[in-house]
Amino acid sequence: MRRGGRILLFLVVLIVILIAVVFLVFGGSLLSPTPAPDAIPTQPMVSILVVGQPLKLNDQVKPEAISTMMIPPSAYNEKMITQPEEVEGKYAAYPLDQGMPFIRGMVTDRPGLNQPGSEAARVIQPGLVAITLPLNWQSGVAFGLRDGDRVNVIATTLFVDVDSSFQSILPNNFGQVVNVGLQPDASTLVTLGMNNGDGGRPIGRAELDPVLNQAVYLIPSEAQRPRLVSQQILQDVQILHVGYFPLPGTEAVTAGPTQEVPPGQEPPPTPVTTVRAPDVITLIVTPQDAVALTYLLYAGAKFTFTLRAPDDASRIETEAATLQYILSQYAIPVPAKLPYAMQPRLDKLLDPLLAPGTPTPIP
Repeated sequence: MRRGGRILLFLVVLIVILIAVVFLVFGGSLLSPTPAPDAIPTQPMVSILVVGQPLKLNDQVKPEAISTMMIPPSAYNEKMITQPEEVEGKYAAYPLDQGMPFIRGMVTDRPGLNQPGSEAARVIQPGLVAITLPLNWQSGVAFGLRDGDRVNVIATTLFVDVDSSFQSILPNNFGQVVNVGLQPDASTLVTLGMNNGDGGRPIGRAELDPVLNQAVYLIPSEAQRPRLVSQQILQDVQILHVGYFPLPGTEAVTAGPTQEVPPGQEPPPTPVTTVRAPDVITLIVTPQDAVALTYLLYAGAKFTFTLRAPDDASRIETEAATLQYILSQYAIPVPAKLPYAMQPRLDKLLDPLLAPGTPTPIP
């Protein structure tokens, strides 16, 4: 009996030791509850801007007209607006009902931009106007001007002396007055007779000839020569468009499908695309500058457009260029009268000849 009790006690101790070992190995995991399955993570909602108050066309979007709405990411579109600064202070391009999401294109920077009209008018800022002037390769930086560039405008014109009463170019023509008053045998008044039959001669001036030592009457050998002047009249002017605007309904001409060339035949010559050089330019100016440009345009002035750097905001006062200014500013001497001259006779400046194969400017 004693022996059987010892065996039973030994088994009990062994079982307790085994239980302790199992507990130590598994760290008590057998006693912890079974974890629940992982929950499906929820996606964060997106906050978008909506119309908080009804807006009419061209109404300004004020802070009280802006509200927010939470939507799931699946309903979000990249055209929806999430930042208030994108709509606040701008203007409704369409009538907007309360609760409508703000979408890009619903608001504009200025009122009226959604009205019918040309796309060019939407570029012009309030208080400015557009005016079109002539353009060629020489006045337009060799056709290097593009829409949106900023330029200075130089005007060149001619001046002549005129009679303030007649408003005709000087010198006046003179004639001879005969039979002044009433004729003895008639009741006619004044009869005017010119010194010749071609309308008279220009009025000259009397000078003392140093050789003959007597007075002579000098008459101009040609009409009065106009005096040239150039001056920069506008600075930092934006170009709206170079060339003509396309008319509504017109489409660009595209080449048709190419035809297969039968074997043994030469392909037809490739059609040459003719590019028309622009001959007009449209500028954005103030209304007063538009009036001045119109006057100069109808007065026959020539315009030159000088290209500016895109980040140049400077204003530089210039002095008008005249013959006197050119001679004094650049130290150009008046040529002396020499007893010899170049041959052949040179009466006007000659254009430099281009080398063979050099393309000529587009007319």
